[in-house]
Amino acid sequence: MAFSDFPWHQKAWDKFSEARTRKHLPHALLVTGAEGIGKRAFAEKLVQSLLCHQPIDNQPCEQCNGCKTYSAGSNPDFMKIQVNEDKKQISVDQIRALTRFITLSRSFESYRVILLHPVEAMNANAANSLLKSLEEPAENTIIILLVTTLNQIIPTIKSRCQLLSLPKPSRQQALDWLQVNAPDLEDVQVRLDLSFGRPLVVLKAPGSDVNQVADFAKDILQILEETKSIAEVAKTWEKISHKDLIDWQVSWLQAFIKEELTGVKKNIDVNSLVEQHLSKIKMLIKVKPCWDLYQQILEQQKYIHTSVNPLMFLENMLILWFKASHQCR
Repeated sequence: MAFSDFPWHQKAWDKFSEARTRKHLPHALLVTGAEGIGKRAFAEKLVQSLLCHQPIDNQPCEQCNGCKTYSAGSNPDFMKIQVNEDKKQISVDQIRALTRFITLSRSFESYRVILLHPVEAMNANAANSLLKSLEEPAENTIIILLVTTLNQIIPTIKSRCQLLSLPKPSRQQALDWLQVNAPDLEDVQVRLDLSFGRPLVVLKAPGSDVNQVADFAKDILQILEETKSIAEVAKTWEKISHKDLIDWQVSWLQAFIKEELTGVKKNIDVNSLVEQHLSKIKMLIKVKPCWDLYQQILEQQKYIHTSVNPLMFLENMLILWFKASHQCR
């Protein structure tokens, strides 16, 4: 997707563009923002701009060898590091390969660029190894790190990078973008609200997301009402993305807390099954246990990229809901 497809990126792009024009680019850039707002597309545009031999207003020209080799996946001055398909973490060996890469001579006269994502997926040894490269930056080399959950990054990495935050789109921006990119999608406003304003989440699984969210909310409600066991629900959701499950719960709890503190109800279709289940859940968990539960669910994010037993992970997470509801009884 082209950069122009994401108008909410404009301010962040302008910040990068100004720094490049003034030759004040950092050696490491930490790009952060919510899941589903186009972080990777933004980072890839940064990469192509930096590899371009003759950028126009810092936009890639699409014609030079730098741009063409990048599009073909063969630019010798670019390295991408991500979680391998058969793994859950970025390993220390991958970071050591990064260290070797930045010692090589550049093939072109543009920058050497490394894109690493997600930063949260690095194990402890990999994170410590990366620190060495951040502490001793190579000339004309820029490391771009993508992160969704900033509090999972060790402070020493954050302190050695320049932070560039991408905002979520306004509701109207997201709706306008979905109208162009998914014109045939039904119930767009409801789906957007269920994704808590993240348009790429709406596109990820447009046929099943709403039903999945509703089913998961219903199962949590039944645990709180003690009509379903924690083990039974955990088995049902064992193979679903842990990240999606945590994202849903965090979003619900944020909405509960905001409504309790401000009196402003989250704008979700009152006729939707999700809203019906969430309304009942909210009645069973008061604001203090809700805030504690929110912190505890956030803490579960650190296990997403580990080899923790999926069933045990889900059972422990669902126990948190059950305990929170019982604090109110």
